[in-house]
Amino acid sequence: MSNLDPKTAFEQNRDRYIEEWKEFLSFPSISADPAHMQDCLNCANWLSNHLRKIGFESKLIETSSKPVVFGERRGKPGKPVILFYGHYDVQPVDPLNEWQSPPFQPALLNGRMYARGAEDNKGQLFSTLKAMETLIARNELDCTVKIAIEGEEEYGSRGIAEALQKHRDLFKAEVLMVSDTSMVKADMPTIIMGLKGIVSLEVAITGPRYDLHSGIHGAIAPNPATAMARLIATLHNPDGSLAVKGMYDAVTEPTENERKLANAFPFDPAAYMTQIGVPPVAGESRFTPPERVGFRPTIDINGIHSGYGGPGGKTVLASKAIAKITARLVAGQDPAKCLQAIINHIEQNAPTGLNLAVTEKSIGGAGFKLNPDSPLARKAGSVLKNTFGKDPAFMWEGASVPIVATLAKASGAEPLLVGFGLDEDKIHAPNESFSIDQFRMGYIYGVSMLSAL
Repeated sequence: MSNLDPKTAFEQNRDRYIEEWKEFLSFPSISADPAHMQDCLNCANWLSNHLRKIGFESKLIETSSKPVVFGERRGKPGKPVILFYGHYDVQPVDPLNEWQSPPFQPALLNGRMYARGAEDNKGQLFSTLKAMETLIARNELDCTVKIAIEGEEEYGSRGIAEALQKHRDLFKAEVLMVSDTSMVKADMPTIIMGLKGIVSLEVAITGPRYDLHSGIHGAIAPNPATAMARLIATLHNPDGSLAVKGMYDAVTEPTENERKLANAFPFDPAAYMTQIGVPPVAGESRFTPPERVGFRPTIDINGIHSGYGGPGGKTVLASKAIAKITARLVAGQDPAKCLQAIINHIEQNAPTGLNLAVTEKSIGGAGFKLNPDSPLARKAGSVLKNTFGKDPAFMWEGASVPIVATLAKASGAEPLLVGFGLDEDKIHAPNESFSIDQFRMGYIYGVSMLSAL
């Protein structure tokens, strides 16, 4: 900025930013729940109106599901075209009784904003929008900026996928800015060099026509719950590697430079144990935890349901068992082939005397990996160092933002993923939060990076 630094600009507008952020957070825009469809539409309209207020042309791109909020402000000739991506939808709030305050009544406590979406992704994207607002107000946003904020990142990104097919030219850009990622630790700006892809499925094992008395039938009838336990145990080898044939066919080892960057900040198992409550012992033991998270595919059981789960006991042999499974994929893996490999494995290990079916399956998107030595990555590293006074970390993240790879390919833009989330934000869990300090960091980075492009 010419004569006003972003820290000062933030403090001058801090209270207004917080009140607007609270208003944004008050929409229960839960994309997975059809009961909240109108809330999602209301949130999209609010956001589009807000973009117009801060200096963008804006409209809703209608889809067969949730609309995409699209904004554009043309910059100076010769300056790059930036596409900024985010999402206005949020995760469900269950279990509601574990929230210390209502999830859609934002509460600012001890410097942290508590609400569903406080970090993921309303807080992160809103801090960037406020940075853009500041630059526009000072006539210092020289780049052409396009904004695409979808309403289904937490539930498959169907709407924006349709929009990309129908309006591909609208999204053309040179840089794809995303702020839906995390830092390796507080006050350590981090450039994400890759995200994982994801596929999911639900498996059901059914047997008796109804729940059976375990004493009478336990030695005779096959038990779906026992069969499910045995089935999912076949997905992994004793060393933590995947036992599914074909899952490693397209997986490459990290380069020495990638290993060096990924392990630049030593992983502390004791600190992990203290924070999470369990030791970091899952996955392939021949790789460090950061390498396992960033460079190796995983298969996880997200839920197992069978039989009686209420208080006390009920001596039954359940008639059905269900398991929900996701696989996180790395760059080079074909999601469709990986999903089929898992299904083939499950079918080959089907239990005797019971019926097995894959009742749901979906492909979220492919994983990708970026070049830490690209001119854009180097520029971002320089901006972060100059802005925050320290070299940024480089991290290959285990999470998925499935549409990013598709959006990058469709737009022709190089992704730049810099976010300010932390584990203590508890995204997807009760009491999600985002600190004012993190919001401020996102704002300052937004001002600095957009000014440098």
